[in-house]
Amino acid sequence: MTQVSQSPSRRKFLASAGMTLSVPFLASLSSKRARAAEAKPPTRLIYYYVPNGINGSSRQSFWPTSQGTGANWSVSPMLKPLEAWRSRLLLIEGLENVPGVPIGGDHAVGTAAFITCVQAFKSDSAPRLGISADQIAASKIGKLTKIPSLQLGIEGGSTAGGCDSGYSCAYARSISWAGPTTPLPKLTNPQQVFDQLFAGFDAKATDAEQARRRAYQKSVLDAALADVNALATRLGRSDQRKLEEYTTGVRELERRVELLPKGSACDSGTRPPLPMDLPGRVRAMSDLMVLAFQCDLTRVVSFMLGNAASSHQYGFLGVSRGHHEVSHHGQNPTALAQLEKIGTWEIEQLAYLLSRLAAVKEGEGDLLSNTTIFWSSEVSDGDKHTHNDLPVLVAGQGGGAINAGRYLRFAPAQKANIASLLMATLKTVGVDSTIGNGTAALAGVNNT
Repeated sequence: MTQVSQSPSRRKFLASAGMTLSVPFLASLSSKRARAAEAKPPTRLIYYYVPNGINGSSRQSFWPTSQGTGANWSVSPMLKPLEAWRSRLLLIEGLENVPGVPIGGDHAVGTAAFITCVQAFKSDSAPRLGISADQIAASKIGKLTKIPSLQLGIEGGSTAGGCDSGYSCAYARSISWAGPTTPLPKLTNPQQVFDQLFAGFDAKATDAEQARRRAYQKSVLDAALADVNALATRLGRSDQRKLEEYTTGVRELERRVELLPKGSACDSGTRPPLPMDLPGRVRAMSDLMVLAFQCDLTRVVSFMLGNAASSHQYGFLGVSRGHHEVSHHGQNPTALAQLEKIGTWEIEQLAYLLSRLAAVKEGEGDLLSNTTIFWSSEVSDGDKHTHNDLPVLVAGQGGGAINAGRYLRFAPAQKANIASLLMATLKTVGVDSTIGNGTAALAGVNNT
């Protein structure tokens, strides 16, 4: 094992592997096998969480002001920043997330259920939940990209200990779960995200230089696997297991090399500067999502604009109290007006992301055409902690799979749920799966 694990060529390869970078989707430059698998641009998913609900007690602020549904609806005051994107939006009223209803701990449990649609087990030391929609997608399509999924956020904090009425901080600080006991940590520093995506990348490298680098990496892999084959017959059972683990790692690196398309490298731009204020961090994260998609480094992203019960202060909006405190408005007109300001600003951040995605042309459309964004919160009204009639937006067209440009409204008696909508979003990346308490994709969302 010493001969293999300490070989200089392997060290060189591991160093260089961290610097490899995919390019934007270019059908003419992809291999015949890749073109057969992807005759059109790939589709992507973003699950976008905002904390503390939207001003549910003043429904005219968020929901359309007209009674029309379908394409016949008027943009509400809070949705004004999205007016230019009406044809690429699906606004859905009347959805519930029953697994988010706890006995106490509404914010933590609602956030836990956000894209798992599973009831959180009450514990501050042994959280147990279920796999989230983004990770269901990543388990199916994650091997097609360098990074299976990207977890981003604005607020950090440990997932250990209790955060809300006896519920684990893991529920409050993560929406991505790889399994019942595996919450995935999120990156909250834009520079850290940039480094994970682009560290060591030379944007000035020519196509020939990139080809030489790929050839070198492939030759190192071949040499490493040759060493493995030579050793395999001379090792005991225990060492053979270790060798199998090593081989698995080599095969994963080989997969990454095979995924690198031919052609000019993706321009990563410049590393985000620090420090940043809150608006700057949110926009930097949006820019990085777009870059990750443009370079086909990942096709699945989750993003938390804040942790559950976030106490962000929005002084730049003239709101001095923390968001969670203001969300307990008690019908106070001043608090309601402040919540509308915060909600409108959150919608503006979504509009910025849409504009950035739409600015990147791809195939016959743009990145937004080939992306599905699910946007919502853990509660509808932060004062009453309600988990029905949740604020829900779906943006983008999912490669043509989303029937956008409409306003859908479900009556309470229909008991339409978030899980069914999440199943519909998974269909846009070719994943047909149940999730949480869902049984079928929500009617009226998909084109097929």
